[in-house]
Amino acid sequence: MDAPSLTLEYTDSAPGVFHAAPSCALSLSDRIANYQAHSGFPGSLFIGEDGRMVGTWVMGNDYRVKSTYYGGYPPTYLRRIKALFPDKIQCLHLFSGRVDRSVFPGATVDSNPATQPDYLDDAHRLENVPVEDFDLVLADPPYSVEDCDHYQCTMVKRNVVMDALGKRLKPGAHVVWLDQVLPMYRKTDFRAEGYIGMVKSTNHRFRVITIFCKQNQLRTGKTAAIKN
Repeated sequence: MDAPSLTLEYTDSAPGVFHAAPSCALSLSDRIANYQAHSGFPGSLFIGEDGRMVGTWVMGNDYRVKSTYYGGYPPTYLRRIKALFPDKIQCLHLFSGRVDRSVFPGATVDSNPATQPDYLDDAHRLENVPVEDFDLVLADPPYSVEDCDHYQCTMVKRNVVMDALGKRLKPGAHVVWLDQVLPMYRKTDFRAEGYIGMVKSTNHRFRVITIFCKQNQLRTGKTAAIKN
């Protein structure tokens, strides 16, 4: 199967807004094929018997972070994610810090004004962010109390952030959540489509990338956030 090819064109009408030509909705197999064709990395993803994308990324021993920001993405992370989601036209970087937008352009959200985000907001509420306008959210929250001490913030309530996204994202939007744990979420809001283990090299934290797709269902009554 030939990998789909998309051309993304930037418009300065709003932060992080792109147009894709042609527009398409990709299956998980399409995404894996595009990753193998365009990422430049060995094939390491496949579809499990349960229909989900699974795999492992070994990032290597290049520890440089272009932004020099503590906790920034490994050098090749955004390039890999971009190869998985070539069809997405509006990306929101949540807990953005000083993300390198030259690799994966998009709008930024952070609670620290020193990072100069497009939207200065609390990820638990996202009151100032037009969440409905985005079809991809990349989230990389502080993982531990020690990380929070470094950022001078409180520990993130993952289920509350997922709830804020689930209320307002449009069906078909994706959330790519990088963390040391699987965040709690409502099954009526999201479907967990993939799990990718990620490790740099020896003596570095092992992390997991969870890929969520926004469901079509509307909320009815109170549904507890649960792990899948």
